[in-house]
Amino acid sequence: MDSTEPTELVELVRRAQKGNEAAQRELIVSYQHRIAGFVYAITNRSDSVEDLAQQIFIKMVRALERLQAPAQFESWLFRLARNTCIDHLRRQKLRRIFMPFAPEHEDVPEPPGAVDTEELDALRHALGQLRPQDRALLALVQEGRSHAEIADALSITVAAVKARLHRAREQLRQYYQPHHES
Repeated sequence: MDSTEPTELVELVRRAQKGNEAAQRELIVSYQHRIAGFVYAITNRSDSVEDLAQQIFIKMVRALERLQAPAQFESWLFRLARNTCIDHLRRQKLRRIFMPFAPEHEDVPEPPGAVDTEELDALRHALGQLRPQDRALLALVQEGRSHAEIADALSITVAAVKARLHRAREQLRQYYQPHHES
């Protein structure tokens, strides 16, 4: 939604809050790619992106009327997305505890055409070692968010964002071991 001015976004959100389906649809279309990328960054699984994005937008439409400050829509939406993803990961973890998966279920292949290099695998592995909260933080940075925007989206201070970001990057460096042939 980079092309929309903040006042235009506020007006669009207000129309959507009043039940205007065209405005709701415009919000979904405007944010669907960013939300999908955000979901993938947190879950580290391409097979759940579409379902989770759909859940997020359903929750958005249902809860939109309760959003007090339409100008805060974007940070509110990403907070909703983050919470939805973390809930999903918690449920998955519980399922694995009570219902063991077969190995073929654990490694669902990427769709055809997906990049599959050893370096990308190493990065995915490293990201997978991080806590979902840390992956969410890194996803917001990757998205181009400022520390202030991230602090707002996560309801924490800018200082806390910087500290968590530093820790997440340090952990990522520890886990990231690309396999280079000598």
